[in-house]
Amino acid sequence: MIDAPEVERRLSAYLGVPLTRFGVLASGWETAVFGFTLPSLCEKLRGISEGTPLVLRCYEGTEAVTKSRREYRTMSALAEAGYPVPGPLSFEADPEALGVPFLIMERVAGGPLFSTRSFISAFKNFSLGFTAFVAAQVRLHRMASNRLNFEGVQRAHLSPRSAKGVSLPERILDVIADRIEEGPLPGLREAHRALQEQAAQFKEAPDSIVHLDYHPQNVIVSGLRVKGVIDWVSADRGDRHLCAATTSIILATSAMDHPRWMRDNAIGNSLRAVFNALYVPLYHAMAPMELARFRYCQGVAALQRLSMFGMMVAQGPEAVGFRPEAIANVTPGVVRLLSRYTARKVGVSVSIPSPR
Repeated sequence: MIDAPEVERRLSAYLGVPLTRFGVLASGWETAVFGFTLPSLCEKLRGISEGTPLVLRCYEGTEAVTKSRREYRTMSALAEAGYPVPGPLSFEADPEALGVPFLIMERVAGGPLFSTRSFISAFKNFSLGFTAFVAAQVRLHRMASNRLNFEGVQRAHLSPRSAKGVSLPERILDVIADRIEEGPLPGLREAHRALQEQAAQFKEAPDSIVHLDYHPQNVIVSGLRVKGVIDWVSADRGDRHLCAATTSIILATSAMDHPRWMRDNAIGNSLRAVFNALYVPLYHAMAPMELARFRYCQGVAALQRLSMFGMMVAQGPEAVGFRPEAIANVTPGVVRLLSRYTARKVGVSVSIPSPR
């Protein structure tokens, strides 16, 4: 667990100026996020005026250096191209300064598309910004990756067993195969085999920039406008259907213990069903999909997510590059919803170890 006062002290020493309004903004699966401002100009953050809201993102876990570097370079390329991301200002992969790799970026105005303050505010906020949420993802998928500077950005989904040049869905199936053996996760083997048998039909696809964790809490909105898309540690290049499929899965299966109305219950399940029922046709209307390919990618993305949860339970969150605290997100409700969804999409029963 990162100690906030210690981070503030060390960041102030690194920047050479005192900090103001320093505080925790979020604590995620692989990062701790802080907000702060500077009371005076800073040599290391040239061009940033006094009082400008800033964000510090600290990376933890076994893949912290790789993920932080990928996120910084991806966001830099997208910001240069005019895509709505918080502008990255300073990146440090060497953990000497703060004890972990970190990224300093601009703080965009607004809040996440999905707010958990209350059912009414969540539904209102989501409804207002939903069209812009989908349009921003479509815009990302239409950006030509060969026109952006992704030099040195390592692919997010790699397995030692993957042959050079294989498609993104094939690489993800290889990652799942690794997890099935390492977990071990025998309850996913038959589903993996079923998807592997179909892989040749869907291997060829135009190359798009894909976020692969695009969901309402990673999109900052203000009213009807998307102000910034965050959390690019899983970004890659490949079939856009896989990115859309991942979004649909998160919308359909992400249960939370808090608030109570987002659990695996009548209200939460109805809300998830509405969100997903709105998302798929709207994305398809903006960027028509091959529906057979989309359904296949839903199976791949669902099994990938379930294998990740399985590894977290069997081997600990560190086995898939997360902070130890991330295990709190793998609840029985989440596993139950995702297992049912995966079985429907693949047509094969699935199981992983039960969360403790």
